[in-house]
Amino acid sequence: MSETDCKIALSWLKKHWISIAVILFAVFMLVYGYGCEPKTKSLMHDGTLINRQELQLELDQLITMSQIRMADLDKQEELRAIILNNALILVQGQPWSPVGLLTGIAALYGCTQGGRNISQTVKNGIKKRKVNNGGS
Repeated sequence: MSETDCKIALSWLKKHWISIAVILFAVFMLVYGYGCEPKTKSLMHDGTLINRQELQLELDQLITMSQIRMADLDKQEELRAIILNNALILVQGQPWSPVGLLTGIAALYGCTQGGRNISQTVKNGIKKRKVNNGGS
C-alpha cells in the first residue's frame, strides 16, 4: 500500500467512524441477544437462575413429589379408616375379631414400610439431582 492509499483509507475512516461504531454495536447486541438465553429464578434453590428446560425439570420434580406425598396421605387415611372401623366393632359390643386385629397390624406394617420406601426414593432422587447438577 502506498502512502496515498493509507491517507485515503484514514480519511474514509475519520468520515465514517460513527457508522462503523453503530454497526459494530448492533452486531454485538445481536450476537449477545441470540447467544444468551433468558433465565428466571429457580423454584427450589434461592438465588439460582435457570433456563426454560431446567424450570420444566424442577416443575416435574415438584409435581412428582406432590403425587408421592398425596399417595402417602392416602395410605395414612386408609390405615386410619381400618383402625376406626375395628374400634367401632369393638365399641359396638360385637365379638372381638382376630382377623380384624391381624388386618390392622398388617396395614400398620404396610404403611410404615411404604413410608420408608417413599422417603428413601425421595432421598435418592435428591442425591441424583445433586450429582447431575454438579453439586456435592
